[in-house]
Amino acid sequence: MDRRVSLATRSVRVLIPDQLPTLFEPQKSVMTPHVRARVVGDEDDAAPPERRLTMLALQLAVLEKAASRLGTLGFIWATVVLLGGFAITLGQTDFWCITTLLLVEGARILGRSHELEWQHETTGRAPVSWAVGRVFHWLQLLSASSCAALSLVRLVHQRYGGSEEARVNRHSALDIFYGLALAEALLFLVEKALWQWRVDHHLLLERVASDCHLATACGAVAVRRFFYDSYSRCLNGSIFDGLHMDLVSYADDLLTAGSHDEQRLGASILAALVESDRFADATLRKIGTSGPAIERLIEMLSWKNASEKDVRRSAAVVVFMLTGRKVNALRVTGIPGAMESVASLLYADLDELNLLGLSILNKLARDHDHDNCDKIGKTRGLLDRIISYSGIVANGPAAGPPTDMRLKAVKQSLRVVKRLASTTGTTGKLLRRELSDIVFTVSNVREVLQQQHDEKDVSELHRLAIEILTNLAMDEEAREMIGGTGGVLSTLVAMFLPEKQEAAPDRHKDAVRVEAGEALAMLALDSRRNCGAIIMAFGGGVERLVEALSDPVVVVSAARILRNLCTYAGDEWQLTPRGVTAGATKVLRSIMVEKTKLLNISLGLAAQMLRFMQPGELRASLATAGVTNAALARTLVLVLREYSRPSLEVPHIRLYTLELAIALMRSDARFVALFVELGMEAEQRRVAETTSGLECFNVFSGSVGLSRRAVSVGSLVDSATELMRQHACGTLQSQSHRYAEK
Repeated sequence: MDRRVSLATRSVRVLIPDQLPTLFEPQKSVMTPHVRARVVGDEDDAAPPERRLTMLALQLAVLEKAASRLGTLGFIWATVVLLGGFAITLGQTDFWCITTLLLVEGARILGRSHELEWQHETTGRAPVSWAVGRVFHWLQLLSASSCAALSLVRLVHQRYGGSEEARVNRHSALDIFYGLALAEALLFLVEKALWQWRVDHHLLLERVASDCHLATACGAVAVRRFFYDSYSRCLNGSIFDGLHMDLVSYADDLLTAGSHDEQRLGASILAALVESDRFADATLRKIGTSGPAIERLIEMLSWKNASEKDVRRSAAVVVFMLTGRKVNALRVTGIPGAMESVASLLYADLDELNLLGLSILNKLARDHDHDNCDKIGKTRGLLDRIISYSGIVANGPAAGPPTDMRLKAVKQSLRVVKRLASTTGTTGKLLRRELSDIVFTVSNVREVLQQQHDEKDVSELHRLAIEILTNLAMDEEAREMIGGTGGVLSTLVAMFLPEKQEAAPDRHKDAVRVEAGEALAMLALDSRRNCGAIIMAFGGGVERLVEALSDPVVVVSAARILRNLCTYAGDEWQLTPRGVTAGATKVLRSIMVEKTKLLNISLGLAAQMLRFMQPGELRASLATAGVTNAALARTLVLVLREYSRPSLEVPHIRLYTLELAIALMRSDARFVALFVELGMEAEQRRVAETTSGLECFNVFSGSVGLSRRAVSVGSLVDSATELMRQHACGTLQSQSHRYAEK
């Protein structure tokens, strides 16, 4: 259960903020090969365990065929030479011995064929059936033993009777016949002894079943039938026919061409093999290329009979493992009705099947596969059913803590929803709209966020829930709906800046804090109502956010939230200048020393902070930070020079730099002269010539821009250029006046 259902969880790392990927930067689609981790060892080149069965079947078949050929030769010799040529001269004793041997041997051969058929048909059935097989077994042993004893006695006695002349050829003919009969009987007894020694004494079938992870009642039946079929093929055709058999191909044949019971047996064999680290790769490679087998497995997922739960589970396990490879996942979803069959697992009255169904959907939705995600979204009632498993409180708010199985179901449900919500392009936009339209989506996520049990498990649940909110919030209507759901914003704020800080670093909680910060930044984007609610959740001000600018774990998120609050909150919230500008020194210092993402958001935040600062406050902040006007102006020019083209990693850095430059020039005219002296106008022209759609959007879904910015880079370049020209005109006029006065 652990291997097939417990998917590999995303590793939790304390990432440097500059390296943390977010939705505020575009992501290029990269084709990466899917490589399954394997442990290379001696077992990789070893023969599969069932090879021991096929080798035994070969050995037994050689003995059986040799005995049969000797029996055939003896029968021909007796009928043609002895009874045909010497019938009149044979003694009475030899006549009846020959007749008895022929009848007994004929009966043994007939019984042997029926014994094999009976063993094959009754494998795994009631002990009344097993007893019949044992009767056939002992009858053959008795007949072979009697034939061997009778032949040996006649050979030892050598009393064939008749005259000396009559005994010349007849004596040799009888010796040959009895010798053939004895050899045949002995070969058969050797075969039986080998069978008993390897199968019964050394428990070969049980050991092979254990090695193949089939050490169950059903698995034992499967291994025994495989052995009997291999032996039958060696007998009925070439002795090497059974040697080429393997359990995977055998299970494939049972699935596609067998009866209902044989299909169940085939599914159980495949389930056991794919759950084994040793055999999973080879099994999946073979089954992945068998279209009929995959179709039958998909069909089994929708079997509804109560007695078919086990086979349904086996089929679900195999399909789950198959979908771990993208090529196989495409084959699965290409089968008509496949998604409906997978969806049927979510309606089963067995928790394990529900969990397997969610796990399969999670695999199908991986890598944001547009086709699969689109099929999931279009399957009737499937999204609602997936969301229903995300409710962590199953029996109302008064219920006790959720069970382990419930937590697993919630986790898998959140994983599926997260992957659907993060799908890019038009498909992702439609899926996010459909998910947010389901009235239980956000409320279920809120319940998950409010859980405070086992730290490790709850941290992963919290991260998944927060990532869902962040992705859904890319849609403007969903953003407002999430913000209007009671308790969501306050819970995110509490997670982002908890009242009680841990003494020792906790990477799980730090990861949750970072995710919560990104969610708050997304919810504050272009939403005046959400900005107001976030400010109230922080206690009616932004002082705590300003303090968080000194926290290396969440500094980027804190700066992004604070910038969005300053940009979109509106004048009615009366953000206090002291509260906003208290962090100006830290932000200005970051502009001078930081790189990439932290530099990017510091530039954007500084531009918004200047709206709340008087020229004197700006000069004081620069002095406290140890930054001169010239150094700051030079840094901004160098940023534009370094980013001569739009950057995927920091797509807004040029825009934020221009915003800050304009704010500085409007706040203090001395910055205009500095920018002119440092060649800012030439850098602005270069920026204007290299603008792209990358800089026109606030957030990105993959490579698709969302939430178009109201002010473009080009208009900012025009504004900055106009300020410089006005300053130049003012300078010329001032010089003209002074000249005129002189």
